[in-house]
Amino acid sequence: MAVVDLPDPVVEFGSLQVEPGQDGDLRPLFAGRPFTGTDVRPGPGVDRVEDLRALSLDDGSVGTAICLDTLEHCEDPPAAGRELARVVAPAGGVCVVTSVMLFGIHGYPEDYFRFTPAGLRALLAGFDDVWVAGIGDPDIPSVVVGVGARGRALGLSLERLPALAAAQRHWEQARDGVRIGPLRVPPRELARTLARELPRLARERLRRDG
Repeated sequence: MAVVDLPDPVVEFGSLQVEPGQDGDLRPLFAGRPFTGTDVRPGPGVDRVEDLRALSLDDGSVGTAICLDTLEHCEDPPAAGRELARVVAPAGGVCVVTSVMLFGIHGYPEDYFRFTPAGLRALLAGFDDVWVAGIGDPDIPSVVVGVGARGRALGLSLERLPALAAAQRHWEQARDGVRIGPLRVPPRELARTLARELPRLARERLRRDG
């Protein structure tokens, strides 16, 4: 996201490190800058308990709102979208959102929704400029990414975001790979995965049958 200015203060919504050793701490990316981690329940990584449906933050008090893989766990995503637009600064504030689409149910503490790119765009309707992209198969992306800005234009494209562009290229290169449900896996990658996993699965089967 270096191509987008991310103003202070930075507030993460959904910062709880749910599992021990979870690699999801964003603080090092914003070292030395005002950063607040919020979640609906207390725990590691949470500085402040907040409910996305009714935030206690003042209007326009957030420079950059970050909401990664969190909206699917909110019971009222439209309310959350309105609240994010309300608290983000009207003169240049930004909101960065991601949500899984092609992913199993994972209750943290509950899992309610999946969003298409159009659905995520609708949730960010309160922002002045919105950019949204699905990563993976256009018909069923693995992840949907959205950025909303207030008081400025984003001028974003997938090509300007190297990590996302690389993820999409990886999928494109697997277009002719082996289909596993909605996934496409390059033959070499599938062979490596099978070579790694089959012995483990065989051992587990033997333990169950023994």
